[in-house]
Parts: sequence; structure tokens; C-alpha cells
Amino acid sequence: MLPVRRHALCLIILPAVLCFVGCSYRNRAAQQLADAPAVRVGEKSYGMADLERFFNSRLNELHGSATSDEAKSALLDSFVEEKLLLHRAEQLQIKPDVRTIASMRERISAGGVEAGNDSKPDGDFERGLLESLMIQKYLHDFLFKDVSVTTEECEAYYTAHAEEFVSNDIVHVREILVESEAEATKIHSLLKSNRNRNFSELARLYSTAPTAEEGGDLGTFQRGDLPQEFEKAIFPMAPGTVSKIVRSQYGYHIFLMEEKILAHQQKLYEVQEKIREKMRLERQRAALDKELAVLANQIPILVHREKLDFSYVGTRLAARGGTVQ
Repeated sequence: MLPVRRHALCLIILPAVLCFVGCSYRNRAAQQLADAPAVRVGEKSYGMADLERFFNSRLNELHGSATSDEAKSALLDSFVEEKLLLHRAEQLQIKPDVRTIASMRERISAGGVEAGNDSKPDGDFERGLLESLMIQKYLHDFLFKDVSVTTEECEAYYTAHAEEFVSNDIVHVREILVESEAEATKIHSLLKSNRNRNFSELARLYSTAPTAEEGGDLGTFQRGDLPQEFEKAIFPMAPGTVSKIVRSQYGYHIFLMEEKILAHQQKLYEVQEKIREKMRLERQRAALDKELAVLANQIPILVHREKLDFSYVGTRLAARGGTVQ
């Protein structure tokens, strides 16, 4: 009987061993495929595992198209551009500020989200963080160092684009919201008898809106910010007046017009910093595009289509001199 049991044991163990070996082989094969060079920038090669980490860090840029060839192609272009900037930062021997690194590590350890819900980031994440900080330092301290916008340039832009700086009507509104028309009518009468001076008090007493504790203060709005039925009732009002009762899916509303600023041409001092920031960002973008074009001509770029798990349909790499095989 002993040989039979030994034979039976072999029959039980052998499939498990074969399964383990097969799984191990498949896992190794999958890992090798993920690590196989799919992109080369300069002397460095990157596999699909590197791309996937980058893609996962930029999910907000996919806008619901995580499997779209167009979206992944655009992210691949961004990946290559980032590696070009990293190459340049390494050439300049740029090192991130020690305090910045420590601060980022503390934030990651405290949140645990970016690093995959782990209290301690893994090696790939740590390396990605350091590379990102190197690129930021390169952009800030070198590429964008001399980008500036003068007050005279802001004035010239304002004069040439005055139509962009017309403010819409702005209203500051308070609200009382109740469930029944009868209750709204009673409150409306109380407001009229006291010439609307007790609006905040009545809002605190009767309103079911989240703003009740603030005396019904809804804040400020421009045309187009509010539902149409509210705007029809609110915008014709004069400051200090109360609206008619307005019915909505939430109940019955009464509005008080606290303040009203009519549409007007904004002064330069109101929008100067907005103009300065807009022009500064445009100049930074132009400087970055120029730098990427230069780097792409200096640093070889190669993409292996057959190693990608999507169809590359991008154009930025080819435009910058990259090779897609």
C-alpha cells in the first residue's frame, strides 16, 4: 500500500508544483514584458511599468479616457518631455533643496495617499519625487529665472484688450428658505412690516437652508452663476429690497438684495496682477516649448510601438525630432 500512497501523493503535489512553476514563469514573463524597454531618452530606457506609474500619477489629465489611445499617447509625449527636462537637470547637477524634500516626505507620510496608502514610500515613488523636484528646481532657477512682465507691458495689454475686462453685474444676496408657501407668506409679511430690517434674524429663526446660521448670507454672484428662476427674481431688485416668493425644487425662497454693482469697465489697478500672471504663464510656456525643441534635437528619443499596450497616435514626438518605430 505504501507505493500506492506515494504515487497518490505525487499525483496531488505534481499539479500544484506545475501550477506554481507555470505561475512563476507567467509572472516573470509579465514582469519582463513590463520592464522591456519601450521608450529610450538619451542613454536611459523605460519600460511599460515606468509608463504605467507615470500614467497613474496623471489620471486627472485623462478626463475619463483612461483607455483612450489619444489620451495615453498625449501622456507618453508628456513622459518623454519630462525625461528631457530631467536629462538637462542632471547635466546641470541640480539637487533639490533638502528642506523641500523633507517637507514633501512628511506630507506623503501623513497622507499616505500618493505613495499608495503606505506610511513609507517605495523606491520607485521616492525616485519619482526626487526627479520631479529636480525638474521644478531647474525650471524655477534656470529656465524661468529671467521671465518677467513689466507694469508698462501690463498697461499695453490692458489697452489692447479692454473688452476682456468688463465686469458683469454683481449682487450680494441673502436668502430665507422654508418648506411651505404659507410659512413663506407669513415671513414675507413680517419683513414688509419691519421694512426688511429683520431679514437676518428671520433667516436664523425660520430658514432651512445651510446659510441660516449666517443670517441667510449667500455671498456674491454674477449673471449666469444662479439658476434662471432665481436670476429673474434677483437681478431686477434694488439694494435693500426683498424679492417675491420664488418656488423651486428645494422649497420656497425669499431673497434680500444686500448690494448691487452694475456691469462696468474694470480699472487697470483691479486687473493688473491678473494680466501680469497671464502674460508670465504665456512666456514660461513659450520658453519651455523652445527648450524642449532644443533638447529633443540634442538628445536621441526612440519609442518602440510593439512594446506599448496601446496604439501611439501622438504627433509631438515626431515634431520634436523623436523616432517612433
